Amino acid sequence: MAALEAAFAAFPDDWDDIRREGLGYFGYAPAPGRAIDPEADLETLLAEGAILATPLVYEDFLPVSAAGIFQSNLGDRAAETFQASPNQQVFEAALGAPVLDEFAHYAAIEAASLAACRAPA
Repeated sequence: MAALEAAFAAFPDDWDDIRREGLGYFGYAPAPGRAIDPEADLETLLAEGAILATPLVYEDFLPVSAAGIFQSNLGDRAAETFQASPNQQVFEAALGAPVLDEFAHYAAIEAASLAACRAPA
């Protein structure tokens, strides 16, 4: 337990610190019944309670690595080839379509929610 505490000591353990340090993505929404000054900076609006920040939960199924694990549990020698290169290109080839860049996706959700807060009512 001490090793884990030491390894993670430098990381914030609070949503507000995580948000301020840019270590996560957040959705923003106007607080009910509160007016938003479009000229005010985000930190002021959050401190005043005019805007609320909610962490966006990252969801990832890890389909390539999961498929490799499932195949290995079946004892199929084909799993060795599949597991040797579990990467995005292999997954996209099997899927037949590109996958989203999750960082760009969550950044766009965050930016759109903030823009919606600042949009004229």
